[in-house]
Amino acid sequence: MKTLKSITGVALLILTILYGCGSENSKTPTKPTEKTESNKKEDKGLSAELLGNYHGMQSGYFMKNQYGDDMIINGNKIAVPAIDFKFLLKENNIVSLQQTNLDDNSRVYYDGNYKIILDEKNTTKIECSLSDGKTSKPIYTMTISKNDKKGTCNGNNEPEFSIEKTL
Repeated sequence: MKTLKSITGVALLILTILYGCGSENSKTPTKPTEKTESNKKEDKGLSAELLGNYHGMQSGYFMKNQYGDDMIINGNKIAVPAIDFKFLLKENNIVSLQQTNLDDNSRVYYDGNYKIILDEKNTTKIECSLSDGKTSKPIYTMTISKNDKKGTCNGNNEPEFSIEKTL
């Protein structure tokens, strides 16, 4: 049991270092957008109806390297536990995130800003740039349906998961 906790601890540390540091090389380049009616909200933040708490759960998975192969250390695949995500989208482009490891119930808190990268009639896509105040700086992209306040979320080299507005 102690070995499993050690491997899980190492896996989380490696995950934080590899995927959470937000290096310039890992960011996907974005195309410049033209100011139109559909993306003017970029400066003002989200509409009041989209602000609030969003919940989602990401299933556990094995970490992959840059070639898509399982990452192996000391003969063991690096398992990333299932994580419970709670995003809080606030006024003035502010976002907070609580991540709960579903294996040991440990929590990590992040704060940051979001920007609207797409605002269409029925869908809004935002990019959340977060930090734990130390070394982890993950970026998550949320695509939210304006009709039912459900959508998807994905991070850099992580599986996509569903989200839903709760408050």
